[in-house]
Amino acid sequence: MLKMQWVLFDCFNTLIDDFDASGSIDGLETIAHLPVAAGLFPSVSKFRSAYTAARAVNWWQRESEVHFEVRLREVFIRQGRASAASAERLVSEMLDVFEQTYPASLRLTPGVETMLQAWSAEAKLAVVSNFFMPEWPQKMLEHHGLGDYFEFVIDSAALGSKKPEPEIYLTALKRVAVDPAEVLFVGDDYQRDVVAPRIHGMQARHVCRHGVRPGIEPSPEDNAIKHWDDFRP
Repeated sequence: MLKMQWVLFDCFNTLIDDFDASGSIDGLETIAHLPVAAGLFPSVSKFRSAYTAARAVNWWQRESEVHFEVRLREVFIRQGRASAASAERLVSEMLDVFEQTYPASLRLTPGVETMLQAWSAEAKLAVVSNFFMPEWPQKMLEHHGLGDYFEFVIDSAALGSKKPEPEIYLTALKRVAVDPAEVLFVGDDYQRDVVAPRIHGMQARHVCRHGVRPGIEPSPEDNAIKHWDDFRP
């Protein structure tokens, strides 16, 4: 393998875990009770199921990242459970609670700081992340003490393009300005963080969360990263 000039990391469930006890990454764990309290859904499970179903049929739009507030608003209105005005009030409340509670629900992945220290001595590091609120990957990296390791952070909500769409990878490659073969992409989502980066000429390593995050299958890669202690320059 060529010496890597850059390592591009996914953020969530790679550097920072955000899945809940069930393995879900819907971001609703600390706010799903609010639509129930407002009388729009009979239970938390019913609301989360409606949100998941909306994501599956992609009510909001095709391609590009859609902000959290748009997703929530669409669920309430399209389910016929709220007027536009009441939906706006509830969405505003949910976002306020999310901002207050979500950061504390996150956890650094084991060994991540030691791994980043080792790699930062050998290559430049950056983050390319999908997330439904702009600038939040950067905020959460800083909140958890990792922000200084990275030259830049590209997030899907700010860019308006999400992995595995080409634009987000091409934007990252433009920022690093080196041969893609000298860029290593590292992340937990096999299609977005391994298959797609390779299409664009980058090297890639899969972070396998099997046995850590519920519902995740073993990696198809023989050299998958199972713990950061095994990932060194």
